[in-house]
Amino acid sequence: MDETDVALCRLLIFNSRMPYSELAKALGISVQSAHRRIQELIASGTISGFNAAFSVRAYRSTWVLVHGRSETGSVSKVLEDLNKEKEMDMVMVGSGNYLYIAGAVLDPGKVNRFTSSVIRTAKLAHPQVGIVYNPGLMDIEEEAVVYPMDVKIIAALKGDSRRPVTELAKELGVAPRTINRHIDRLLKGNLVHFSIAWYPQMSGDIVAAIHLRVRKDRDREKVAAALVKRLAMREIITYSFSDRPDFMICMAWSPSLLALNQLVKELEDDGIYEEVVPNVILDARYYEGIKGTAPPVSYKARE
Repeated sequence: MDETDVALCRLLIFNSRMPYSELAKALGISVQSAHRRIQELIASGTISGFNAAFSVRAYRSTWVLVHGRSETGSVSKVLEDLNKEKEMDMVMVGSGNYLYIAGAVLDPGKVNRFTSSVIRTAKLAHPQVGIVYNPGLMDIEEEAVVYPMDVKIIAALKGDSRRPVTELAKELGVAPRTINRHIDRLLKGNLVHFSIAWYPQMSGDIVAAIHLRVRKDRDREKVAAALVKRLAMREIITYSFSDRPDFMICMAWSPSLLALNQLVKELEDDGIYEEVVPNVILDARYYEGIKGTAPPVSYKARE
């Protein structure tokens, strides 16, 4: 991969239904180049599918990240055993058996049950738990409303989020404008997540989870802006936590270990962070979790 491929993956992680024309415009490349790059990422296994699912906001759930070093003798077995946890979402496997375990917990009062269960299953030593903060999902006053037609559309897109609207309309027996209206409303309300099954280890490049502990005298919003500027097109996604405002985990791409070491040194030299710790990502696993069930549906309001 190069920086353009990384930026392309980032765009698709956040909205895998983006038309080729919009992807090309955002990256300053031709439509043909955008299409060719995506096909190459698919062929390499870096992208293995285009997914559609309701967001944690639609489920009224809480997104939790549990991470720590696993003391198990078989990470592969842990990944299989975690599939028994009905609220699992994803696991990233880092160097040294360091696991990042994400789940969407339906009942906020049962976050401890979920974290205790995955910590026990994964045999995590000194685990850390964070409630993932996403202002687009959490800082919205509007009520999250999902209609029966929304459920049908997302079910039809589940195996391929890039399916054409005309194809969906024919399958569901409605007009294309109806499909567009529902998808637009779901996107605007952050009720749906169109993403990709992303396996960075298949690229042969380096993707690292960089742990960043911010100095107490620094403003978090300014730090986040500085981080985006520093990483430019190398950032994939950054997790911040509502219960740990001084801590972030940034997934960042590097073409080599040398480039990763240089990036870590630059971040240390910025003087913004008390701690900069990289973990190279070796594997990833995605789970059905709550995505296998429909979110609360409204039958009262008009569609």
